Amino acid sequence: MRRRIAVVVGLLLAFAVVGLLLTAVQKARMNAQVDASWNNLRQLAFFAAHYVEPTGTQNRKLKIDVTKLPSEIPAATIALAGVPPEDRLSWVVAILPVLDQRMQSTEQLLTQIKVDQPWTAEANQQAARTRLNVLLCPANTPQVPPGTPAVTSYVAIAGLGTDAATLALVPGMPTPPRAGAFRYDSATPFDRIADGLSQTLLIGETANSPGPWLQGGPSTTRGFDDSPGAKPLIGAEGQFGGYFPNGANFALCDGSVRTFTPQTTPEVLLKMATIAGGKSEQVWGD
Repeated sequence: MRRRIAVVVGLLLAFAVVGLLLTAVQKARMNAQVDASWNNLRQLAFFAAHYVEPTGTQNRKLKIDVTKLPSEIPAATIALAGVPPEDRLSWVVAILPVLDQRMQSTEQLLTQIKVDQPWTAEANQQAARTRLNVLLCPANTPQVPPGTPAVTSYVAIAGLGTDAATLALVPGMPTPPRAGAFRYDSATPFDRIADGLSQTLLIGETANSPGPWLQGGPSTTRGFDDSPGAKPLIGAEGQFGGYFPNGANFALCDGSVRTFTPQTTPEVLLKMATIAGGKSEQVWGD
């Protein structure tokens, strides 16, 4: 009898140890995935941070003066006359030259992209199908059928409202209250970001309808929808997040990254999504 009890106790202890080990492994894996997502966001936000070194050169293919990158955020789409934003190339194309080439070379990809054509053009489809690791959250990475455009887990923040990316910044005129860091048709100078780079959202992590990284429009640039009946701002079924149970990761305009949880006061996120300025106290994330 005693022997049987000893065996049962031993088995229970073994199960407990295995359970603890599995929990520890799962926690370590989750932490590693969160760190990897933070690193992706840092790299994507790198062009908008103060520590970016201007090269003093002109990228002839993209016609982007990279000396301006430390002082402004590029437009959310590559301008193409007469073409609506959702048919243009996205802001990702603008930052391909400054991504870390040691992680994944984009030189050949750049030669495939025709900036004078819509993203749907046959000439751009090979590039569209290229999977960019920096654009994919390592937790539950979105899967797409073979031969279809690769998607992104990260989208630019346009402000408040589904039409926020259409709001223009007119020189000498007040900044629209709902405008965010990105807009379709023009860059955003840093001096128009009233609350400071460290208090303004730039790029967010989302599992909500991930779209092609090469496509402009809502696929790669979104505003927070604060209308009645809209999805929660953050959460498994929210507008942002969905990859990690503890919330959503965002890059800010200074290149830093923070995590916000579903318990974050909505007013905080909505104010941080705009550039016009507010009276809220500084927010450091959760």
